[in-house]
Amino acid sequence: MCATIGRRLSLLHIFIVTTHRIDDEQSNIDVSTPGLEGRLLTSDDVVRFFDRNEGYGYLQAFATDALARGHRCFGVLERGRLLWYCWYANGPATVFDDVEVVVDFPFMYGYNAHTHSDHRGRGLHRLGVNASARTFASEGYCAFTAYIEADNLAPLIAARRMGERVVGFAVVYRVFGRVRWFATSGCQRGGFRIQRK
Repeated sequence: MCATIGRRLSLLHIFIVTTHRIDDEQSNIDVSTPGLEGRLLTSDDVVRFFDRNEGYGYLQAFATDALARGHRCFGVLERGRLLWYCWYANGPATVFDDVEVVVDFPFMYGYNAHTHSDHRGRGLHRLGVNASARTFASEGYCAFTAYIEADNLAPLIAARRMGERVVGFAVVYRVFGRVRWFATSGCQRGGFRIQRK
């Protein structure tokens, strides 16, 4: 409840930092499903699919900024339609204001995962994460690191079901108009840190 109130007032954000290990067994899982395709999206794909100016998901401004930073987007498609995606960064990613998250190699920062509302309940998140793991394992990454707002129950439940491990907590708060933060020592085990731009 405190996390919800603090976030709504834009004064306090409590993050649970998790890791999703990529092991040899998982990276060799056959993630192919008839009619579905999982792959890294090209910049042309991103321009085509991320065409909204408002609402949730598929936002053009967000995607343009992520591409400019060198982040990559992995998607699950069906008959040319993007059903699920997740952005991945091996460099800084903005959280808000002048604060950004960095996840150090051999961890990859996964963020802003989204399943199209018409296709929830099909296991696309699990499929997409496993397919992503297969792709990034070939580049030497050992795990995905992410954070989830402490009061965002649906992603927390999904993360637990997928075997993601909680490694630490981070708190970002605003005092006298300036953003400050602290993170537990466990966050370092996932390569996770917060810094100013």
